[in-house]
Amino acid sequence: MRHRQLLLLLGLGFLLRIALIHAYPPIFGGDSVTRLAHHDRIIISQQLPALQTSIFLLSRLSDHPLLIRYWMAFLGALAGLAFYSLSRDLQLPPLAALLFVTHPYILAVSTVPYQEILMLAALCGAFHFHFNDRPVAASLLLGLACLTRYEAWAACPVLAFDYARSHRRPVAAVALHAWAPLAWMLYHSGLTPAGTYAIELPQSFARLQRYAYLGWITIKFTPILTLLLAAFGALRLPSSPRWRLLLAFLVLFLAAIPFSAHGVPPDPERYVTSREVHLILAGVLLLAGAGLSRFPRYAALLVTIACLAGVYGAAGYVRRETSDPRVQLAYQLAQYLDRTLGPTESALILSPGPPAEGIQAYFDRARRSGQEAAARRLVETLAGPDDYFRTRLHARLSGSRLFSRTARDTDWVVVWSDYTGPTPPLEAPPVATLHAGPLAATVYRRRPAATAAPTPPRSP
Repeated sequence: MRHRQLLLLLGLGFLLRIALIHAYPPIFGGDSVTRLAHHDRIIISQQLPALQTSIFLLSRLSDHPLLIRYWMAFLGALAGLAFYSLSRDLQLPPLAALLFVTHPYILAVSTVPYQEILMLAALCGAFHFHFNDRPVAASLLLGLACLTRYEAWAACPVLAFDYARSHRRPVAAVALHAWAPLAWMLYHSGLTPAGTYAIELPQSFARLQRYAYLGWITIKFTPILTLLLAAFGALRLPSSPRWRLLLAFLVLFLAAIPFSAHGVPPDPERYVTSREVHLILAGVLLLAGAGLSRFPRYAALLVTIACLAGVYGAAGYVRRETSDPRVQLAYQLAQYLDRTLGPTESALILSPGPPAEGIQAYFDRARRSGQEAAARRLVETLAGPDDYFRTRLHARLSGSRLFSRTARDTDWVVVWSDYTGPTPPLEAPPVATLHAGPLAATVYRRRPAATAAPTPPRSP
């Protein structure tokens, strides 16, 4: 019976993501595009390397982004299995795992290469094996989580302390549970690679608003029924040691939120990336499982309603993200270039680069730490127009035929309507203009198409 449940969860988690990927094929997000565009690198800025390593290895087989997206769908399915195993350890109903598999935000965001789903899968697995006294497996999965996202580091002292308390082996506890963060810091002689940063002291009390923001994201993207079940679970929160360990981990994670150095616009002090909410969502879903156990007669009906709402919400989320004019225009342009460019022709794509004020703020922060030179080298290597990268990812053309620098002598030039940089001489009128919302991309041909040599007449 349990094997069938596992196969159901695995298949459902995988197929739901595949369906979303094919229903809404444009790649959304910023970091997701960066990871795919730089699939030939393992270390990207301050990012931990676990997910990017898998992208690097898979790209040796094919650089088509669909392969990586299928891989993300598989990781999402594995995360569902890991959550199921953790739920059983906490004596929650097996149906509770379906709430995780169909959660709108977790499901939607894991259709593109973001790191959080791998972190969740590894962390759930680490806690599961720790609860079942399998320290080596727990250590390996905790290390994987710690090499995926910095948030997972909060689990190291929690699990190490519990292991030392129960086994009376403090040295082994540190070795088993801190090897990955220690190896990462020793390799880079610091918390992050030179020219990058991950944490900083809060600049103001405004950073406390990050909690309100993450709370709003939790409520906004979680089905109402799931929230109600979580509320019932919280009213009678189990007091077992396993729940206390998970709560301690969540408290440490939340305590670190104001110290994150990577706030996001429009106000980096008050906001962090919404994806920080993944661990909070996992906690809410565990509470929902506890709440579900209070209604055994109606559990199947409640989960069915919540799952349908979750799938509907996930589809809506992906539809909104892929409807962004920038995403749509890059996707349209890629399709147009696939149809139009000749076998040996190339194109120059001129689109806005990263915001100048953001780059300058990054340099200013690096200068204060004496790492401006390393920061500039990093920006020169990685920074570039997201619209260009997204177009190149979607195009079936070889990447060596699409360029983003004006110095290139190409057969075609594409100018985005909000591009303000230098433009090469364009004497001929445009041959096409693509539109998406308020944006447009105008296509010019710089050289006439090569014509075939006339065929000599046949002899009579």
